[in-house]
Amino acid sequence: MQAPVVFAGKAARKEKSVPPPIATRMDKQNLLTIGSLSRQTGVHIKSLRYYEQLGILRPAHTDPDTGYRYYTLSQIPVVDAIRACIFLDIPLKEFTTFLTKDQKRIHYKKLISHGTMLAHQKIREIQEKLHLLEKFQKQMDRMEGLRHHEEQTVHQLPEKYCWAVPYSGKQHSTDYNILITRMFDDISRNGLRLGAEAGLLSFHRGTGTEQFLYVEVEATKRDARKLKEIIRLPAASFLCAIRQESGIGEAPFVFSELFAQEYDKIIMETELFSGDYDVAHPQFELRCSLPPGEK
Repeated sequence: MQAPVVFAGKAARKEKSVPPPIATRMDKQNLLTIGSLSRQTGVHIKSLRYYEQLGILRPAHTDPDTGYRYYTLSQIPVVDAIRACIFLDIPLKEFTTFLTKDQKRIHYKKLISHGTMLAHQKIREIQEKLHLLEKFQKQMDRMEGLRHHEEQTVHQLPEKYCWAVPYSGKQHSTDYNILITRMFDDISRNGLRLGAEAGLLSFHRGTGTEQFLYVEVEATKRDARKLKEIIRLPAASFLCAIRQESGIGEAPFVFSELFAQEYDKIIMETELFSGDYDVAHPQFELRCSLPPGEK
């Protein structure tokens, strides 16, 4: 029964002989308060505390009585590296991959390399957006011209690839909105870029009629062979008319002369986007492909 008492006494004496932790013995005159670190780096105190929460900027010492945080001068370059990550749009949760565990060495080569990769990726994304905006601008210019003609007009339209799914309804309906949102997700998931238009598509052939909801995509013949949802529409001349309501099924009446002729027809209905868009009263462009050889 005596051993535990003796052991405890030795442990207690040994514990007293251990010097206090390094942090408590630091000369605070050689440390920076969080306010001083904020002034010297230009980083707000709230941001410095946030970096601590993320585990990427730990105080060299925290006073147990007051809770004040203290930092060393050598931590200023760490703050600078964190700011570099923010400038390069590198997520701060990734910062620890550029810093040793003791936070004494910064892997700048790795940081710059990763930042360069992200910058090139951002350039590609911006170029894709500019490409799409240019297509939208050309589309709007063509539709502006269409609005200035009361009569039906002929337009030569280029080859298109469309992501198409069967659909028998109209535009601006609940089913339409739900389905087209799902299509956007599917297009993105397959790594394809969006084109400039969307709407309704139907094929009138001797064997019958098929109707789809379509979204134009940037695709290739290879994509069309691989994905059953992609339909290639060849370059063709279309007779175009402005309609006040959605209704691709009205095409045989709108283009009665063309439907009197026997040939396979492509019918498209897309919303008419121009410089001034009336959200309450949208207009639609209805198109019917001309007989082969006609322009």
